[in-house]
Amino acid sequence: MRPLIQLCLLVAFASGSGLLAQQTGTPLVAGEERVDGVVAVVGDSAIFYSEIQEHLLRLQASGTPIPQNPQELQQFEREVLDDLISQTLILKAAQDDTLVTVPDERVDATLQDAWGDQVQRFGSEEGLRAALEDAGLTASQYRAEMREDIRRSLLLQSYVQRERQQGRGVAVEEEEIRAFYERERESLGTRPATLTMEQVILLPQPSDSARAAAHDEAERILQLLRDGENFADLARRFSDDPGSAQQGGELGWVRRGVMVQEFEDAAFQLSRGQTSGVVESPFGAHIIRVERVRGPERLVHHILAGASPTAADAERARERAQEIREAIEAGASIQDFSDEGEQTGIPDSLTLAQTELDQLPSGYAVALRTAQQGEVVGPIEFETPQGVPGFAVVHLVDVRDEGEFMYEDLRPQIRQILEDERFEERLVERLKSRIFVDVRL
Repeated sequence: MRPLIQLCLLVAFASGSGLLAQQTGTPLVAGEERVDGVVAVVGDSAIFYSEIQEHLLRLQASGTPIPQNPQELQQFEREVLDDLISQTLILKAAQDDTLVTVPDERVDATLQDAWGDQVQRFGSEEGLRAALEDAGLTASQYRAEMREDIRRSLLLQSYVQRERQQGRGVAVEEEEIRAFYERERESLGTRPATLTMEQVILLPQPSDSARAAAHDEAERILQLLRDGENFADLARRFSDDPGSAQQGGELGWVRRGVMVQEFEDAAFQLSRGQTSGVVESPFGAHIIRVERVRGPERLVHHILAGASPTAADAERARERAQEIREAIEAGASIQDFSDEGEQTGIPDSLTLAQTELDQLPSGYAVALRTAQQGEVVGPIEFETPQGVPGFAVVHLVDVRDEGEFMYEDLRPQIRQILEDERFEERLVERLKSRIFVDVRL
């Protein structure tokens, strides 16, 4: 059985309504239709047989095979009911825990993604709305149902994660991991062709005179703020950050580890409603404002006076990248140059499928598609989201052809699955000792 969180998220994001049932086309199993009724009571909540049927239809639509033999189907229904009972127990505990909350912004963002998936599935917004109409639903009803399913699933997920952080670790033996692998081996599919790489990325550094000009511009804007002008209006008029200027400088909710260090250090020293002085970073000079604080997150706005590198600055970065490549080819370790690398949002090391190369910045796919294991590639030139050229030196640590998943490939993931299962089982048993459960199926 899959971990409960995975099941709940699958069920919630699959549809959020009975629409999927309209798309399956055939009953789950031939035979007489069972009369709806209460199959379990959890605390003051009832679970109906129709809820099992709805979940089965959603699982079927997501690709999960449903038994056709009546006896096997009955056993499968009982397993689904056990999951629904566990989900209800945890949701009740989460709803009673005042320290567990799910921000509306997170629910709305997840809903937007889920709605987009449904639009893609039906080919267009019009296609989705037509399918909803055929199912007797309006778009607003469907979105409301999806939103509530998502909110509950995220609440459940947050509660379980918090309980796990506060609890002790769950031991999983090597023999259990191996047994899971052997049991599921035939259903694991084929491992895609992959490559593992490590890299150093260099960005052109603007000259001292460009930095000084950016600082002076930021000081000028800061004085306008002090004179009473509106932050958002100034961001729209003067900010050099194309991604946030038209939103009044809003960067959204940020945590540590996302922004460049200089920006983060300044932003996380500010309280709600405070504005920084001039903060310099590799991108130029910033004025930072924290609108709201939510635990480890800050809702941040900024105005950027950019310090733009020149063509000569870019050429110096490219030449240094070439020197680094030659040094690595001569035997140096790529880690020897890690201090020279810049934060660009691309990891210093990663493993990805060959088919995912096109998701990297332009230039990577062409350079890496035919590269061999052990080869050093670069400088790969690409453009950052800020419009600045970057230069990457990449070492291909491992290149693997498509083939069967081996035990070593999946061992960490299997361990995590088994740990999740065991922890959730113990959590549910603990909740059953506090909350009344009556099973009637």
